[in-house]
Amino acid sequence: MVQAELNSSTFSGTGFIITRKVYTKEDVEKKCKVWKKSNQLGFDGWPFFSYKKLEEIEWVKAAILDALNKPETFNAADNYGALCNLKELIKGKNAGKLQAKYGIPMKLEYRNAYEVNSIVDANHDDRVIIPLTAGEILDLIADLNKNREVSELFEVYEFYHGDVTIELLGKFQRYYNQGKLNKIIRYICSKSNELGGFHDYGVGIIRNRLTNQYLFDNRKVGCGKDDF
Repeated sequence: MVQAELNSSTFSGTGFIITRKVYTKEDVEKKCKVWKKSNQLGFDGWPFFSYKKLEEIEWVKAAILDALNKPETFNAADNYGALCNLKELIKGKNAGKLQAKYGIPMKLEYRNAYEVNSIVDANHDDRVIIPLTAGEILDLIADLNKNREVSELFEVYEFYHGDVTIELLGKFQRYYNQGKLNKIIRYICSKSNELGGFHDYGVGIIRNRLTNQYLFDNRKVGCGKDDF
């Protein structure tokens, strides 16, 4: 199991200065594995906790990072003790105890940056949620409002990002029908009406789109619960 690691030392006039390894989110991601058959998260090969819902996994990963770098967060002197205390705290599918501190809600925004051009979660390091470009977002909304099926759109669109799946399109439709894409729609359409249009980096230019043609009509009934 992971112990407190020392990764460097230097000598000063007062003696040795020891620097402990600082773990990153990438380190935690590499060490974590989801075992879907048993609804468990493994950390470094260690069955760490059983989850009730997928969003708990992100809470626990964030808590693990704190345990590794700030063991005092979980009343321990080293990161191994902190991990043990964290594991004990959430055993019995009780990761919900972490929600108040780590359950930051998702914030959907559009990122117009090199090789990103996607809907991301601005509250979680711009993690890509749905890899669609600005133009694809508006075109898909227009087609959905014509009552075209997601399965049909998946077959006829040639998406800029190669990792678009029919499941992601279904999620896109749910977010739209819940009004969660309205802020993104306003942003894209507003930019499209500025001088020169909206330059979607590396993809193309969008011009003269009318916001009210794309906004979700809140008189409609949303489809499905949040799956944030």
